[in-house]
Amino acid sequence: MTLRDCAPDARIRIDGLSLPAGDRLRLTELGFVRGQELRVVARGAAGGLLVALGDARIALDADTTRGIRVSAGG
Repeated sequence: MTLRDCAPDARIRIDGLSLPAGDRLRLTELGFVRGQELRVVARGAAGGLLVALGDARIALDADTTRGIRVSAGG
């Protein structure tokens, strides 16, 4: 499943990133690494998501969310 498939308030764990190298590097620098837990805060009108990663809130566009593989978190 991808991050795009997740509903608001879902708690998930990152399984991997299937994105271009530059995007993958930037997200890795922000803490989007395998095993990291995050929570979907809200879904935008254009399909993007606001996610909580620790204390940070990060907005991602719809194309980026399709490249983040996730599984149910705990």
